[in-house]
Amino acid sequence: MLFTDANWVESSASRRAIAKPYQPWRCVGWTDEEVCFWVFPERDANQAGGLPDGLLVVGPEVLLDVIAQMPPDAFSVYVLHPGSQGRAAGLARLTGLYSQPAVAATALDYWYRTGVDDLRPCSILQSCVRNDAPLKLAFAPSVQDCSVV
Repeated sequence: MLFTDANWVESSASRRAIAKPYQPWRCVGWTDEEVCFWVFPERDANQAGGLPDGLLVVGPEVLLDVIAQMPPDAFSVYVLHPGSQGRAAGLARLTGLYSQPAVAATALDYWYRTGVDDLRPCSILQSCVRNDAPLKLAFAPSVQDCSVV
């Protein structure tokens, strides 16, 4: 989940005007109950579509909705790893997103993979329940890295 505080709103009227239709904030926070993703649109697609330079997205379902609205292979996706279990916090490029029928619901569980990690759950709640259902590839990014200028 993302959250902010009214004190973190952008105070400059000119910056707020430039950012329309978006609401500019100087700071946002997040919880690690679901994994967060940074989506970087390709520079050309970004300028033509009026998108922000990057999107902070919470959860795999929202990620799939966001990237479905972008041209294929015109963005790159990174996972925001929280610092836990002796690992440092940081960004890692997403190499695969997988869905799996959930054990106790009609929804799907999601798993992700980066170039530096094994398969990891997208929600901390998933790691509490054993699930042997097969994984299905939900998204595999191209090898292009759009975050690099």
